Amino acid sequence: MPRALIRPFLLLPALAMLVSCPDTSMDLDRVESTERPGKLSEVLGVADELSNSIMLFGGNDAPIVDQIPWAAYRDDTWIFEPGFGWTEVSSAEHPSARGRYALAYDEVGRRALLFAGRWREANTTGLYDLYNDLWQFDFVTRSWSLLDAGEGDAPAGRYYPAGAWDAEAQTFYTWGGATNRNPLAIEPSAELWAWTSGGGWVEVETTGNAPSTRAFFGSSYDPKKNRILVMAGQRGDFQTLAYNDFFALDLDDFRWRELHDGASDGEAPSTRMHPGLIYDPLAESYLVFGGHTDIGDANDLWSFDPGDKLWQSVLPGDSFTGEPLGCLGNPSEVPAAYVDQDLSLLERRHRGMAVIMYDNIWAFGGMHAECSNQLDDTWRYSIADGVWHELIEARTGESCLRRNEDCECLCL
Repeated sequence: MPRALIRPFLLLPALAMLVSCPDTSMDLDRVESTERPGKLSEVLGVADELSNSIMLFGGNDAPIVDQIPWAAYRDDTWIFEPGFGWTEVSSAEHPSARGRYALAYDEVGRRALLFAGRWREANTTGLYDLYNDLWQFDFVTRSWSLLDAGEGDAPAGRYYPAGAWDAEAQTFYTWGGATNRNPLAIEPSAELWAWTSGGGWVEVETTGNAPSTRAFFGSSYDPKKNRILVMAGQRGDFQTLAYNDFFALDLDDFRWRELHDGASDGEAPSTRMHPGLIYDPLAESYLVFGGHTDIGDANDLWSFDPGDKLWQSVLPGDSFTGEPLGCLGNPSEVPAAYVDQDLSLLERRHRGMAVIMYDNIWAFGGMHAECSNQLDDTWRYSIADGVWHELIEARTGESCLRRNEDCECLCL
């Protein structure tokens, strides 16, 4: 059975109700809307509790052939409201089609900030266009506006950077990402940049024990400690093993600190790329969901306590059996016995949305590499109860067993 996290009492009861709980009459599992985004990966989400909204933008809905993803990027904006469901919203001005961007949340300004990303024409090969523009999404008006076009002293275009909004300094920060237009020659960045509305972009020097050069990491922001969190990733050569170490960049002194080396002090998540890294404000802890491990996608859930700097396994997820690839004469196809599946959990995935709101994790979409497709499902994980709830079932991307079909391969 899943193990629920231990929840410390952190807030006065009245304040806790205002900050972390929805309307008590709201059925969080109810879905009234018949709309939903299509299958998508390379997406992130930002939650605004005051409007009961999670915003998601763009992403990639192209097919995946023999474990190699193609590109077909979107420019639509969707809102998910617990107790209602998905709604597509329109804005006269909005970012161009893209995926692999950074997102941050400004709680005071009630806005999401979107930076960078990449695009190329659908289902073609060749170089990508990289972006360095900065946009804001207003949760009150549900509209986009451009903050900075990325000209002059702005950082170079990039994809998969970390992003954070420092409310006290009124500054947007972005770290890392990759700056290559050629998808087969990854060029990870280790730059930290700061943007303010009055001063534009400035590169900031960092000190301390910084993570090694890498791409495809998971990132988040801890507003209480004012630090960017960076976990796992891979050096970008597509050959060496991924990482599972964990770092924090303090935005008060711009000093890096290693939170966990991924090897010592007991258990830790396995090495992986694209993990969903989430700051949990009630427990003041960090959660990691899924990602792409060195042997396949994951659907495990972990919790990290920044006080004692220890990992705790919350849900182990599907387990790999050691069965080699190859099915139906295709050496890239995945056999049915590749994993032992826990059917109480959502499908394994990476590059999808995982957002915390009302003390729940809300997950949508992502890529399931072994099934060579993106997902279009929506799930809620109750941190208090330790249970995943399926709100909208997947139409694509799930294994045969999860869609109740008898197949020779995992997904065919």
